[in-house]
Amino acid sequence: MDGEWGEAVEPRGRGAAGIDLPSVLAQLDEQEPAEQRAAVRRIRTAIDERSQAAAYVPTVPKLRALLERPAIDFRDDIAACLADLAAQAPTDVAPSTGSIVAVAVGNADEPMVEDLLRCLATVAAERPDVLVEHAAAITEVLERRNGSDRWGIRILAHVSREDPTAIEPAASVLIDALAADPVENGPPALRALGRLARSDAALPSLEFVAQAAALADHDDASLRYDAIGCLGDVARRDPTAVEPVCAELGAALSCDDPDTRAIAAVAVSRVVAGVETAVDPVRGQLLELLADDYPHVRANACVALGHGRVDAAAPYLRTLASEDPAPNVRDRAAWATRQLS
Repeated sequence: MDGEWGEAVEPRGRGAAGIDLPSVLAQLDEQEPAEQRAAVRRIRTAIDERSQAAAYVPTVPKLRALLERPAIDFRDDIAACLADLAAQAPTDVAPSTGSIVAVAVGNADEPMVEDLLRCLATVAAERPDVLVEHAAAITEVLERRNGSDRWGIRILAHVSREDPTAIEPAASVLIDALAADPVENGPPALRALGRLARSDAALPSLEFVAQAAALADHDDASLRYDAIGCLGDVARRDPTAVEPVCAELGAALSCDDPDTRAIAAVAVSRVVAGVETAVDPVRGQLLELLADDYPHVRANACVALGHGRVDAAAPYLRTLASEDPAPNVRDRAAWATRQLS
């Protein structure tokens, strides 16, 4: 309709894009399922066609209440709405976490659970603390879904940032997910397993060490970092578990990427700190890294050679300790020299 000066005027309660939020909220409160379904579809259409998810964040409590009603036959749409709204405002969806988890547990085999896990993963990325108490329930859902749901694995990885011990019951699920799809599940599963290894929690198996070692020279840098980092975390706890695959880190020590060389040297140093002979397969590569162009690579190579008591490195270490332009390299070279003496 026209305003006093001829401009178009939005109906009362509508936003600039014509969003009638009060009408949608009222429709969600209707007793007739058909009206509620129509409201949910209005939200879905606005999200899918006009990217207006943010405007419908106030509907989250009402959508959650509808999700909890098993008689409703459009819960798939509700789950998708909640997942999209969580992407816009995870902290607004966080208070509904307990209800969403309960519905996922009660309906683990249903297709809508994928969207529910997507919703929870988005919340966990921002607020991992609210998922800590639900880690066991999420694990139960994943076990019933054959353990490889990518969103569920991400939830566990986020939770492990807040409290690694909370995901102890999920260790086997994470290991199986890594084996099932290393590329898709690798980054979150490896990060979660690494944090678990650094904690006081029990690990039911270390079979994932071989899987991580196989990814240490992967083309994808992020996956490569996570794999080597996980090996380093395990080595800090149990160097003998990583010693059998130490030779497989040789490719990472020779990688074109300096960060890969650096973190590989860290992983090797942690293994060698507990098992000196583990340095033997990569001794030559570590010696070469003492002349690397990047200070952090040289510094980490010094530490690995010092732990490995590699006498052949002594003259190079002495030179680095007195002449290297980088203070961190000089410090670590001096430390390694003392280890050899």
